[in-house]
Amino acid sequence: MKIKLYLIAALAAVTLTYTSCKKSGSGPANTVSSKQVSQQIALNLSQTLYGGLGGFSIFDGINPPSNVNIARRGRGLKLNDDGVDFGCGAVIDTTLTYSTTLDDGGSASISGEFKFSVLCANGTPNGLSFYTKLKVTESTAQIGATYNLGENLMITAVNPNDDNTSILMNGSVNVDANVQQKTGSKSTDAETFDYVFKDVKIDPNVGDIVSGSATFATKGATPSGTWNYSGTITFLGNHQAKIVINGTTYTVDLQTGTVS
Repeated sequence: MKIKLYLIAALAAVTLTYTSCKKSGSGPANTVSSKQVSQQIALNLSQTLYGGLGGFSIFDGINPPSNVNIARRGRGLKLNDDGVDFGCGAVIDTTLTYSTTLDDGGSASISGEFKFSVLCANGTPNGLSFYTKLKVTESTAQIGATYNLGENLMITAVNPNDDNTSILMNGSVNVDANVQQKTGSKSTDAETFDYVFKDVKIDPNVGDIVSGSATFATKGATPSGTWNYSGTITFLGNHQAKIVINGTTYTVDLQTGTVS
């Protein structure tokens, strides 16, 4: 099978979380409800697992990067690559420092380390383990932001002899963000999302998370309030997931963030 990984460290996902939580106006803030947070988890997961934040796009399978750069992506940034095939036993272990000027005159930088190892069985590549620890900063006329991304994941093929095989993901992803508004209320937003994935089965041919589970912990302090929640996620297939917070169950659409 071909080993493919697309490494993406995007500001877009975290910015999306921030803007969707923020309320207009100022004054005392109420605690953000678990239902609101479940929507943010759904959107954050979508960015993480569908190629918008930290790891790989489930549409592309598992692929180590050949070259890396920062590109503007909507309201965020991404670290991307052209994608090449790596053989059995290949290892990439390196550090990264990069800065750029944004189209709007702002600046951005990314630094940190990443390590990728191609896993093999009987001489056939059957998976990939990778570790990343990245710091991304952005400064514009509107905001000053710092994002930290950590990943420790293992991706394995269900059937290594089939290029179209489903894959299993295990491990952890950690994201924290601090965004300072430079205009208006000049408010500060701080959020953290930590996930531990267990036997998450992905069909890259249709871009769907078929099954598996995760635990999470998230906390934040935003203009709309504060929260500190932990819970579980069960992936149901068809882009649906069940999120349980404090005994309350929410069914969420990972593509739209819709909560029911």
